[in-house]
Amino acid sequence: MILLEVITIFYFYHLVWLFISLAIARTPPAEPAGEGKSRFAVLFPAHNEEGVIAASIASVKNCRYPKELFNVYVIADNCTDRTAALARQAGAIALERQDPQRGKQHALKWAFNAIDLEKYDAVVILDADNRVDSGFLSALDSELQKGNKVVQGYLETLNPNDSWITANYAYMFWYICRLNMARSLLGLSSWLAGTGFCISTDVIKRIGWRVETLTDDVEYTCQLILAGERIKFAPGAVVYDQKPLLLENSMRQRLRWIRGQTQVTMKYLPRLAVQAVKAWLAGKPGAAIQAIDGIMWVPMHLVVMASVGMSLALFGWQYLLSVLVTAPVTFILPMAAERVKNGRAWAYLVTAGAFFFTWLPVTAYGVVTCGQKSWWRTPHI
Repeated sequence: MILLEVITIFYFYHLVWLFISLAIARTPPAEPAGEGKSRFAVLFPAHNEEGVIAASIASVKNCRYPKELFNVYVIADNCTDRTAALARQAGAIALERQDPQRGKQHALKWAFNAIDLEKYDAVVILDADNRVDSGFLSALDSELQKGNKVVQGYLETLNPNDSWITANYAYMFWYICRLNMARSLLGLSSWLAGTGFCISTDVIKRIGWRVETLTDDVEYTCQLILAGERIKFAPGAVVYDQKPLLLENSMRQRLRWIRGQTQVTMKYLPRLAVQAVKAWLAGKPGAAIQAIDGIMWVPMHLVVMASVGMSLALFGWQYLLSVLVTAPVTFILPMAAERVKNGRAWAYLVTAGAFFFTWLPVTAYGVVTCGQKSWWRTPHI
């Protein structure tokens, strides 16, 4: 069957990347040097985040990096609480936006026009609940000084012990960071992860910020690939991201991801295919391989759904039982490579199969309703 062959190719491709990544030693968080050259505009898009924004700003301001070389901006996007006031009290520049178009992608586009980008070498994008390691800015500066224009930091889970939901987010991001490490090692572009990344202002001026889907990170990665830009992964630039504790909030967040991923698939898969063919014919194998990597990543949620449907048809309840075993085993490998010492995270592995099953209705409904672009805020505490 052609479908079976396609599914096999996709799964084998990702397994190869995973096994390559297992041989890579994790770079520890960067030692803060207390010096640097790059001028940063650190941006926090925020909608009603009065409960977390002050601590997030303090985290950045506590970085051992020259204070005169960075400014912290909070984009108070359609806020009805004290986010802007608390941001100013914490030492940030609050940009207040009132616009019917809500959402991170629109807030960032507005901010890029509101801020004088000529004053900065790069912008850093963080979520309102994020905390950063003290060497975060130093690590980004180091990559920019090497000539890298777009850098993705290491996205660690801030609260892996809070619930079985947050633990499973941690498993996902350890896995994703491992794959990004492998891509960077072999000279391919990494993938943006939604937060904890920086973009050279030169790139913003050249490519712009024309993000329209619900997954700005995936869409902008595709735009960068098509423009010939490479995203460098920086394991030493560590950012801690808070994950939703409750299943309801998690499923709503992932529904947005699936809708956005489907929107990107429909919009960019043909473009990536054309790019791969053109680059190969032009004698640019590196660009062709990069486009192919995008093709193998963007529609993966559709491949998983097709795989589940086929497996259920062939094996029924036996397949469901096997997932309870294979899902934890899949995450054991990146956790071992990361040398995770968190005992509760290891204990929660028994729930990985159950968490996988929660993806099925989310993915099915998200694909069917991918035309909806409404944005929903993930609660933070």
